[in-house]
Amino acid sequence: MLTISPFLAWFFTLVLLALAARATARLLNSETLAPTERNRELGHAAMGFGMALLLVPGVPRPPQVVSVCFFSALAALAAFDWARRALARSRGRAVESCASTDHGGLLLDPHHAIVGLAMVVMLLRPAGMSNMAGMSGMTGSAPGTTVLLLLAYVWIAALVLGVGMTRVLAAGAEESGTVLSSPATVYACELAMTVLTGLMLLS
Repeated sequence: MLTISPFLAWFFTLVLLALAARATARLLNSETLAPTERNRELGHAAMGFGMALLLVPGVPRPPQVVSVCFFSALAALAAFDWARRALARSRGRAVESCASTDHGGLLLDPHHAIVGLAMVVMLLRPAGMSNMAGMSGMTGSAPGTTVLLLLAYVWIAALVLGVGMTRVLAAGAEESGTVLSSPATVYACELAMTVLTGLMLLS
């Protein structure tokens, strides 16, 4: 788990709760959302609340099995949604991307699934490493490789999201929508959760 000062823990917790609240507010007005947008906001709300519960100071952490099952379910649902859209594209159907704009849209479609997987790996790593240490002939190189690969993906995704947000902000008036639904806000949410996931993996 991320070991940080209470001040930073509260700061990150409030950021996550704000992101989850934004997604929840959009879901309450879900009649205006396309199915892809609704799935994306459900993922944001669930991921935000789930990650905040792991960080908020002074609150008992959920049992590990509960957290692992929760983030595994999020990753599986996101992977299923991505696979469904990828299959539709392969059959020549027009399918919306998970990204806010067309910039890097296809590359970021599986993003929620990989971030969910990263959270599962982070939660399992302490127990997994202690179990590995008790097994003769096991060096622990495989878990290390998995973490490194996920870290590489997370920080590259953060860079891509940052570039995408910069492009959206540079477009300025060309982008329409309210503050809650604007592409820049969505990019900021994705970027914040991605960076926090990376920090958790580094711990």
